[in-house]
This record gives sequence, C-alpha cells and structure tokens, in this order.
Amino acid sequence: MRLDFNVLWVDDQPGSVGNQIKSIASQMAAEGFEFRPRQCTTLDQVNAAISEDVFTDEVDLILVDWDLGNGMHGEDAIERIREVVQYKDVVFYSGQSSVVELRQKAYEKQLEGVYCASREGLVDEVVGVFDSLIKKVLDLDHTRGIVMGATSDIDHMINTCLSLAHDKLDEGGKAKFIEEAMRRVTEQVENVTKQGEKLKKVPSVEALFKAHMLFTSDHRLRMLATVLGMDEFAAHAAGVATVKSYREGVVHDRNTLGHAVLVPQGRPDSVVDDTGKVVDIAQMRELRKLILNLRAEFRALLDAMQA
Repeated sequence: MRLDFNVLWVDDQPGSVGNQIKSIASQMAAEGFEFRPRQCTTLDQVNAAISEDVFTDEVDLILVDWDLGNGMHGEDAIERIREVVQYKDVVFYSGQSSVVELRQKAYEKQLEGVYCASREGLVDEVVGVFDSLIKKVLDLDHTRGIVMGATSDIDHMINTCLSLAHDKLDEGGKAKFIEEAMRRVTEQVENVTKQGEKLKKVPSVEALFKAHMLFTSDHRLRMLATVLGMDEFAAHAAGVATVKSYREGVVHDRNTLGHAVLVPQGRPDSVVDDTGKVVDIAQMRELRKLILNLRAEFRALLDAMQA
C-alpha cells in the first residue's frame, strides 16, 4: 500500500458524488492517506482503464453505481472488471435499488468480493472497507514501506527542483551552484576522512556503519533551501519553509524507520532509535499526514519551477 489510496469510480454522473468524494477524502486524510478517485462515466472508459498495465497494481478499491445510463447497469460493469481484476474489493451502490436488490443482482452474476450500499450509506461503506484494508497493513513493516516510498518520491522532486534551478541560472550562477555543491561534497569527504581516522584509533562495527555517503539527501535539502533564498528564485521563497519542515519533521523518523531491525515474531508497532526516542503507530499516523502535506507542497514547488 502507498500513501495514495487509488479508486476506480464508475458513475455516469460524476458531479453527483462530489460531496461523497470530499467526505471520504477528509476521513482518509485523517489517517494519513490521500484519496485519489479515477472517475469513469462509460464502459468504454472502464475498458480503457482496466486495459492499462499498471491498473491491477495501482488500484485499491472499485466503486460502481447501479444505473450507468443508456440501459447499462453496474453489475455488467463489475462483470467486465472481474474478467481482468479478480481480487480487488468492489463497492456496488445505488440511489434507486435497495441494498438487498443490489446483493441479488451481484449474486445472479456470481460476483464475489462485492459490498453493497445505498447512495446515502456510500461514504460509511467506503470508509469501512478502507479501515479494514489499512488495518491489515499498518504494522511497522508496512508503514515503513509506505513512508520510504513517499519520501523517495519527495527526494526525486528535490533533485528535479535543483536541476531546474541550475538550468535557470546564468553561466556565473551555474558556476556558483556547482561550486556550492562541491563545497558540501568536500566537507563531507573531510568528515568521512576524520571518521576514518577515528575508526583507526577506536575501531568498532557501530562506528563503521555511520561512516558513509557524500552528497547526502540532507545536503541536497540544505542546498535547495539556499537556492530558494536567492534573489533569482524569490518567487519560490516560500519553499524554504517546506524544506525546513521536511528536514525537521520527517527525515529523522524516516531514517529511524529505515534502519529499524524487525524481529520475525509478532507485528511490532514501535521502534526506538539510538537516542532512545520511540516512534510508534500513532506517531507514524502523524508522520504520514505530515508527509502528505509536504509532498503536496513540494509538488506545487516543482510545478511552479517548471512553469
């Protein structure tokens, strides 16, 4: 699972479910996930969606209205989807047919893994299925994967922002940019050298594991903050606060999770770093929520710099 909760939503009147989308998105955001519906209004659009190679890996849930207009009905759409996607949960809903009637329609088509709901009860049903799904994966190991995947996306955006900034500078600015990057690399080389000298004097496995990397992700974050503080990028100066929040609020806990060792027994719900700080499930929820917000800010920064 990812921070993005991807949904295929089949309804011939997508505007009629706007309030439901907002409500579902709000409740999922409270758990640190982004609700991302892909809306289809016709069976042709459904066929196009499920024919994509990434579809079965990326979709987390499927929502289908009963009345799809022009004599088409939801059970037919679900039957078509099931030919390609056998194991994803489906919420089948209607503002006209009762839940009992929807269950009968699903039964007659021999459709499995289908939850039925009224249009009024759709939000509760979707959130209930979502809760059931995330409870299966919100142990430490899965949470770590979610956080690592999301922060890897942010790392890529940071690299792209730096590349864009470099390309927008004049020749003198580009030279200073590279000079600044090399200064950081040189400092890190010197730091690694000092660590090496310390290792020679007091060698230990623990110290050895800490002596690594040159132009680190933190170097890139600090350099991006420096770049955004330049007059040439005054329009993007607000990004400095985003970088600061990411460095202070995410990086340490991300690294703690990344270096955690999980015992094979049980489903651990917390880890402790080398300073004794505990990161538990509740804190991981807040971490996901923070990453969601910062990812959106980094994406907005990247879009602005690409404009």
